Amino acid sequence: MDYLSIFEYKIMRFTLFCFLFLFTISGLRSQVIPDSLKYAFGKEEGTLQESYILTGKVIDKETGEPVEGVGLHLDGFYTGINSDRFGTYYITLSPGFHRLTFRHLSKVPVFTELTIYSNAVMNTFMTEKSYELEGVVVQSDEPDRNVRNPITGVTKLTTRELRAIPAFLGEADIFKGLQLLPGVSSVGEGTSGINVRGAKTDQNLLLMDEVIVLSSNHALGFLSAFNADVTETFTLYKGNLPATFGGRAGSALNIEMKPGSTESWQGQIGVGTSNGKVLLEGPIKKDKVGLIFGGRISNANWLLRRARDFDIQNSQLDFYDGYLGLNWKIAQGHNLEAKTLLTGDYFKFSDEFGYDWSNRVSSLNYRGVLGENWSIKALFADGDFSNSFFDPEGLDAASVENGMRYQQAKATLTWANEKLAINSGLEAVYYQGKDERRSPFSEESNVIEEKIGKERGLEVSLFSSLEWDISEKTGLVGGLRFVQYNQLGPDTVYQYNEIGPIATEQIIGQEIFEGGSIQTYSGLEPRISVRHNLSQNASLKGSYARLYQYIQSISNTFGPTPIDLWQLSTRYIPPQRSDNFSLGFFRNSKDNKWEFSLDGFYRITQNQIEYRDFAQVFLNPHMETEVVIGEGRAYGAEFLIKKNLGVVTGWLAYTYSRSFFRSQGQFEETQINGGDWFPSNYDKPHEVNFILSRKMYPRGLFNLSINYATGRPVSAVNASYVVNSLIIPEYSERNQYRIPDYFRVDVSYTVEKVFSKKGDSLNFSIYNLFGRRNAYSVFWQKDGDSRQLRPYRLAVLGSIFPSITYSIQFGGGENE
Repeated sequence: MDYLSIFEYKIMRFTLFCFLFLFTISGLRSQVIPDSLKYAFGKEEGTLQESYILTGKVIDKETGEPVEGVGLHLDGFYTGINSDRFGTYYITLSPGFHRLTFRHLSKVPVFTELTIYSNAVMNTFMTEKSYELEGVVVQSDEPDRNVRNPITGVTKLTTRELRAIPAFLGEADIFKGLQLLPGVSSVGEGTSGINVRGAKTDQNLLLMDEVIVLSSNHALGFLSAFNADVTETFTLYKGNLPATFGGRAGSALNIEMKPGSTESWQGQIGVGTSNGKVLLEGPIKKDKVGLIFGGRISNANWLLRRARDFDIQNSQLDFYDGYLGLNWKIAQGHNLEAKTLLTGDYFKFSDEFGYDWSNRVSSLNYRGVLGENWSIKALFADGDFSNSFFDPEGLDAASVENGMRYQQAKATLTWANEKLAINSGLEAVYYQGKDERRSPFSEESNVIEEKIGKERGLEVSLFSSLEWDISEKTGLVGGLRFVQYNQLGPDTVYQYNEIGPIATEQIIGQEIFEGGSIQTYSGLEPRISVRHNLSQNASLKGSYARLYQYIQSISNTFGPTPIDLWQLSTRYIPPQRSDNFSLGFFRNSKDNKWEFSLDGFYRITQNQIEYRDFAQVFLNPHMETEVVIGEGRAYGAEFLIKKNLGVVTGWLAYTYSRSFFRSQGQFEETQINGGDWFPSNYDKPHEVNFILSRKMYPRGLFNLSINYATGRPVSAVNASYVVNSLIIPEYSERNQYRIPDYFRVDVSYTVEKVFSKKGDSLNFSIYNLFGRRNAYSVFWQKDGDSRQLRPYRLAVLGSIFPSITYSIQFGGGENE
């Protein structure tokens, strides 16, 4: 076990001081409430309708850009209605006089008084609050939305807030930012994806504007494939998924992409330690059609060339990503969007091995208002994920390729009034596994080409949900999703001896399907979440959700990698099913400047996959012989205290989370640890994250991030024996030991408008400030002439990583 040095102890004392400082400082300046704006629409004479539609746009007065997430308060009460990404709002009002207030966390409230006797359009202009920090703020649509939202475990993060967090190589990253929130973690540095509330990485549904994305990482998981410049908000559902989302057993992360400006051409160019990037957006037709393009390309190989290790000097790391979006305002309330995300990576470690993977996701999205209370959303998407790993040297030089192609279609119809909203729709996803191929890597290779066909499947879902404000104190979100999955041909299904385990030596025949349905699964997924306000600033929330999952990743490592296989459910690999429970207390104080929450969770998972010892997962035509089907359970609690407003902002998050697995197969070969519970690879009981962000007037921003986590479980060598001069290790039961605990401190300082009044920024970041050699894994090897195996620590990032990033904006209007 590692012990903190005296120096690290002093840093932790400094952290405690900063935490107390954060709690004692708050903004001293106050806002002057402006007079109400007065409007009148139509005349009272001859009024026949019971209600009228008021619509319009909320616009930033200084920049002219639309403002998303502005909450509408009618006659003193929050309506549950917010402006969308285009700044557009729609609200139904009864005839007569009303007070309508527009509220946003970072804007001065706008108070209006209106008399309405006809359908009307009213645009609203908002200005920035003078004392607020555009820094690290995790905020819902409304300042008190965390208290009033009936769904538990919902976290929303904006791109502007993400950029304030110290980042690896100075590049703002979605997943690294989310890992600083309660309930979110990862197996370790150098792995892709996130673990949410003790769930496997592949149990998290990743969406780009509700479109499925299978791969989301660069540089072996150190960076996200989503460029923060073209993204807008990220909403993570940890406790209860809306019925409109499905297909995974854990959580859902929906990444909303930024629409192109329809007002003026503008852009940004940036150069950093790890990559160069460009952003361009503007109107193809003013106020009608907007375009946005963002791209990044790596320039990190110069860092590898300066390493002392020869193998690292001889390595290569390249990555790129590009996003192209087109948004067309067909008519008032009707929008069409076309978008494509393209990413790719190439990594080679000296002459030993390498990875190569790419991903493309294209979609067409439509949103429209059909009437006074009706709206519709529809999308069609096509995805193509390919990856390979290769051994470049020797007579065995070879590459192995695999991947997944899929199409997705979805339509959602919504009916809503001031107290009730109902969503119903249909979703279908068709998966086509790509043939797995092994090919010679060079002309000198003696490898013979080999191909194995992969599965196909169709997942069809019907869903319906309602959000109901039962009273001012009580709200409910309920839903039901019915899913049917079919494994489709062509495929070959092996038959096994019923009196033995599913194993290669138990194959007694095979059945060949040329097409049609091979295996069918179906199930109902009820969802319910209830909120009851104890007071105006405090609430209790409880939820339950059942989820099914028909696709999972297969890996031969403890953590996810870019070359993992995507495996569909088959006759022998049933779908996962999870039952998720959550209960939480939420409270805000001092006009929502402070937030407090305590949220407990419990999850039971059936048909979860683990691997047999020394499993062969690549080029295996009968994958079911290498996996073990069992059950999982996860439980824990999340604590968060956060300051949203003022010169100093930040949060302290603590997560207690346990995750276990048990296999109780009939045969010894299908059991792990004798059928007893054991910790999963991502079981990390304690995790603490402290974030502090301080505005340095006039244009500076200082950020501090401190992270601590329990080390992940490993299987260790208990003893070793020498037989005929060969050392034979004896391993412990699965995951009975842990690697050393994780501790890291990051800092960054950003200065805006350094050389250009148009808007530029210079960011200085230091990742792993004290160069702590956090363990990625522990391995055993012979120690000199000794006959015993000794443990050694493998640290992927065992040193300080400083970075400098400069970006400059061009075009658009002048910034104040």
